[in-house]
Amino acid sequence: RRFTITVPPRHTPGTTTPIPLVLDFHGLLEGAAGTHPFATRFSSKANAEGFAVAYPIGQNDGVYWDVSLQESNGDLRFVDALVAHLEQTMCIDRSRLYVTGLSFGASMTSMLMCMRPNTFAAAAPVAGIMNLCTATDRPVPFVTFHGTADPILLYPAYASTPRTIATKYGCDDPPDVTILQPDPDPTTNGPITRTSWRCGGVPSFAESYTIGGGGHSWPGSPFFQLIGFIVGPTATSINGTDIIWDFFTRHHL
Repeated sequence: RRFTITVPPRHTPGTTTPIPLVLDFHGLLEGAAGTHPFATRFSSKANAEGFAVAYPIGQNDGVYWDVSLQESNGDLRFVDALVAHLEQTMCIDRSRLYVTGLSFGASMTSMLMCMRPNTFAAAAPVAGIMNLCTATDRPVPFVTFHGTADPILLYPAYASTPRTIATKYGCDDPPDVTILQPDPDPTTNGPITRTSWRCGGVPSFAESYTIGGGGHSWPGSPFFQLIGFIVGPTATSINGTDIIWDFFTRHHL
């Protein structure tokens, strides 16, 4: 099994200062194509903010992920082995491990929210969050995004999932709902709505961004703007990577 990794320049060999780690999972076929790091641009963020980001490569040399809820799941064992390997070879802050991914990678992220809630401090499934399990012993804070004009994973099938998970966590209802500015987004021509739940007294424990007119894409990604004829419009008034990292910094084990 393979992965690539970006380590910030300040994390030199022999350092004893632990840094956060983000695992960023690609979508269907994207591991084989090698495009996912260009799409999320998490490496630039990692270098600027001083954390490491690893891009695991899925099965069949980057085609897909196994998201079954079984300890025998080969991809789950791969993640366990990867985290253990990086902990042995780097100075990783185990209280600040995070997971994100797009599409099939969002499904993988959702699986890890169920199977490893005490490993990952927070999660960010993009365009494909799934409610795969009953309540875990530790609710995993999450931020998610989905476009209402997604031509691949149709929005109606996922629209209620963030609320379902928030309800499973026992979060307060109703949530806070905000229409972001500018309204509409200049690329999708629709509003971007942020829905935020307070859970266990923690504000913004669960957040969902509904992108009016948005496609199957990573918000703010120039890569997805180039392939809009396949995935639909990509929001340009928000940056998914910036929002995700800001969310991650507010949560730790």
